[in-house]
Amino acid sequence: MRLLPIERPRAMEMDRQTALLVALHQGLSRLGPGDADCTLKAFALCAELPAAPAILDVGCGTGAQTLVLAAATDGRITATDLIGAFLTQLNERAVNLGLDKRIQTVAADMRDLPFPDGRFDLLWSEGAAYTMGFDNALTKWRSVAKPGGYLVVSELSWFQRDPPADIRDFWDRHYPAMRTVEENLAAAHTAGWTPVGTYRLPAEAWRRYYEPLEQRLPTFRRSCGGDVDAQAVADLTEQEMSLMGRYPDCCGYELFVLRRSARDQRQGIAIG
Repeated sequence: MRLLPIERPRAMEMDRQTALLVALHQGLSRLGPGDADCTLKAFALCAELPAAPAILDVGCGTGAQTLVLAAATDGRITATDLIGAFLTQLNERAVNLGLDKRIQTVAADMRDLPFPDGRFDLLWSEGAAYTMGFDNALTKWRSVAKPGGYLVVSELSWFQRDPPADIRDFWDRHYPAMRTVEENLAAAHTAGWTPVGTYRLPAEAWRRYYEPLEQRLPTFRRSCGGDVDAQAVADLTEQEMSLMGRYPDCCGYELFVLRRSARDQRQGIAIG
């Protein structure tokens, strides 16, 4: 899910926060900014995939991008998430679209993926890597990519080095690890990935996420009544939407298209 850990007025267990975020997003077609066009434009940069690639979608949520990738390729997709309700929704949508034979859902922690080394031609992750940290994702996921395989991963990034104070303060509180696009590209190279290209999510991709979420919020607030934790989640959601709407040129999601070197640095050969 797009929402980041919040600054809480009192102690809130992470399991409790996760449960509230799941409730807020339940039934929504998207759990973060994006659309089919954005997914396909990033996918087009993966120019040397086999005809039927083995694809891993990490932190797939309800599978908006999973279904786009399945429709665009003849490959098989393994889609992972820790939230069972999201995987159930993805399975139902896949059946309705006739894509279920090529999509397998797996309940798995992105911090410890249960797959052998070199298993996938393409790793994909939209709006999820922040939960373990961008650098950790770059390092831990690399082993399951085939040599020469691709990683397409989104990361919230600064587009300006000196943004207005209110949006800088917001993200310094809620995502202090946030960096510029150039800094994230450098981190990818250090972790053993060759940058192929990037694609910035446009304002429309944020509206596709925020508008249904905004419509959901009043119902969520009423259903949670005097629940302080739930109201804090709703407050943060509204604050984020307001700031991102005011400053679309300051920061947002960048899709990074990266490629694992065909040779391994551990063998003493530099990553190209």
